[in-house]
Amino acid sequence: MNEYENVVTLTDEDGVEIDFEILDIVPYNGSEYAVLLPVDDASDVVDAVILEVLPSAEDAEEDMLQGVEDAETLDAVFSLFMERNKDEFNFEQ
Repeated sequence: MNEYENVVTLTDEDGVEIDFEILDIVPYNGSEYAVLLPVDDASDVVDAVILEVLPSAEDAEEDMLQGVEDAETLDAVFSLFMERNKDEFNFEQ
């Protein structure tokens, strides 16, 4: 049985499929951003992945996820995520 909720499988630039748990969808500056965590990462320190949620031009039922290059946006979205989820997670500073 899968212990994770809201799992999405993404394909990296090398064609490798990786499962991520969607932790939250954070609105910021008129856009939405998905905060994801790799499901199978066994390391002690795990980095969250933040992707912009975009509507799919081909399928109204599915959204697309796109990488975010802007460091300011990444910092702002992660700060909002931490504030919204401070009771759910133990964030290390």
